[in-house]
Amino acid sequence: MATDNCIQCSTHGDAFATYICEHLADNHNQRWFCDYPSEENRWPDAWCEQCDVEFRREGEWNERNEDKLRVKLLCNHCHEDAIGSSVSCMEPSILQSWTAEADRCYAALCEKQDILETAFSLSKHKRWDYDQETGLLVFSNDGVPAVFAEIEMIGSVSNKTDTWLWSWANFHFLENVRTCITAVRDHGETHGYSYLTVPKWPADEDMGWGVSAVAVQVLDAKGVYRVPSGSGFLFMAITAIRYAT
Repeated sequence: MATDNCIQCSTHGDAFATYICEHLADNHNQRWFCDYPSEENRWPDAWCEQCDVEFRREGEWNERNEDKLRVKLLCNHCHEDAIGSSVSCMEPSILQSWTAEADRCYAALCEKQDILETAFSLSKHKRWDYDQETGLLVFSNDGVPAVFAEIEMIGSVSNKTDTWLWSWANFHFLENVRTCITAVRDHGETHGYSYLTVPKWPADEDMGWGVSAVAVQVLDAKGVYRVPSGSGFLFMAITAIRYAT
């Protein structure tokens, strides 16, 4: 990020400047209208549904409607906290649909995990290693590869911040292991499931398993492999798997 975009936050210290409308600043717990994060713009400008009415009239912000948008400055950490708090903001019918789908997907994942363990004994191998460049998770014993699994990064849970971060918003991952996951985000967009479309939100390990189960179902993957990271756990979808030959 550009160094000229730096600000000093009273809570977080040195940070990057981000902008949201005054309505979101006053009430985080509502739907956010903004682009998805990109490597060039990790915290896109955001506005509420009321402001989006003005935006859609022009298809952009310009001199004819910019006076309708009053913005507030936030640091990038405050921005992440604010949009993260909106994740549970779903209409009752949508929330009910989400809960039912999440439960179905978790039950299906449990079956898939049992099949993987029976067929490949993943928990019994002495070592695992993953390589982002090849997109492979390798299980081995005494230096001899036993099982190769093709992977797609789903996301991660941080025990330091107690948050979930989707891989499509984590630019530390290589592009080739976080490309298919956008289908899960699209699924959330179609159905209004904010747990699939908000980049980062409060979560624990159980919730990580929950959304990973939905991801596996959308991607038609074989299952999930969870590995420890420096600050929590990383969840990967196993998209294909075979014994070493």
